[in-house]
Amino acid sequence: MWKRVVAVAAIAVGLAGCASSGGTSPTGSTGTAPAAPAPADIGLCGSEDADDLDLALGVTRLEQISADPLRCAWTGAGDPATYQVVFEWFRGSSLSDRRDQVAGQVSTVSVSGRPGFAWSAPGSCEVAVDSGGRDFVDWTLAGADAARQCAALQQVAAATLAKAG
Repeated sequence: MWKRVVAVAAIAVGLAGCASSGGTSPTGSTGTAPAAPAPADIGLCGSEDADDLDLALGVTRLEQISADPLRCAWTGAGDPATYQVVFEWFRGSSLSDRRDQVAGQVSTVSVSGRPGFAWSAPGSCEVAVDSGGRDFVDWTLAGADAARQCAALQQVAAATLAKAG
């Protein structure tokens, strides 16, 4: 019985930690362990909309096709094969683990003073940037000229971080 109570309490504490939107972790009892930076408060869809993306990326007529707190997608209006833009907010995930999952031309970037990675392949570009804590944001652009727009995609990531404060 006691083990069940402890297990339920541990799960409740873990879930409460997942729902937290800010703050720092307390240091250990010796006070020597540095606290991790607080995660950024990322807005829905990285605080970007179709008009923002059209302007930043130089594409036109994007339409949002999905939105939830962790992932949003836009596609070219009338022609879904034209462009697709995806925003993802990875909570409690390692940026270095993500880097190990990608193939292609990978480069280290700094976006708004935060570490990140950019990689491209024919027809796609992706930028992942640390957003504090053990979180990172990831922007992906797929389309014929996507690889040439990686710098613009880094600016979209910078705008997301700036809006998060």
